[in-house]
Amino acid sequence: MSQGAYPISQFLFSLMEQLGLDRSGLVKSLGYKYLERGLNRFSPWLDHGEGHLRILKEIAGHYPERAAELQRALHATREQKTVESESAWVESLKAEASTFRSYVHVEGECTVPRGITLFALSGGKWNLIEIPDAILALPLEQQLDALPRLMRTYLTRYNGFCPFFGKVTGFRFVRLLDYYQFDQHGALVEHADRPFRRGCAALSLR
Repeated sequence: MSQGAYPISQFLFSLMEQLGLDRSGLVKSLGYKYLERGLNRFSPWLDHGEGHLRILKEIAGHYPERAAELQRALHATREQKTVESESAWVESLKAEASTFRSYVHVEGECTVPRGITLFALSGGKWNLIEIPDAILALPLEQQLDALPRLMRTYLTRYNGFCPFFGKVTGFRFVRLLDYYQFDQHGALVEHADRPFRRGCAALSLR
């Protein structure tokens, strides 16, 4: 019997082995009258490490002696999936290296835009400063020296505010796999050796 790729899957296989039950047997032990419904909730946890949380609560209720172990397995699974998601995202960035263009991300008091529909309709770039080719062609140190001028221009244009996000609290010079943090006045604060994931807004008309 396969033990699954995720801690929660391994836990559930272990529980079935302890009880001497297969998938159907475990679902029936939870009191499901409609086996197919129970299997549709249970099998995704075995096969993919995710699914309907209700059935995990039911398992914890029916087998309380292993409830704490179940919670630990669920927590470990969420951590593993987060790592996998980040790794996949970084790999996708590397694949887009030829088309990626560095930019400055403007940080405001709010992380979610006020009036998100209007923000999306207007292009969703109010918190982005495009960097001229002439600056991007410079060595990194000279880029870092030139960027504060763009930031100060932005601050002057919007009176210290980032439209839809409130008062400016900082800037990030975003590169492919790392970024440089600047304060709200355009002074360099630190270098972060990790990629930055900028939020996006999309509008669907139906």
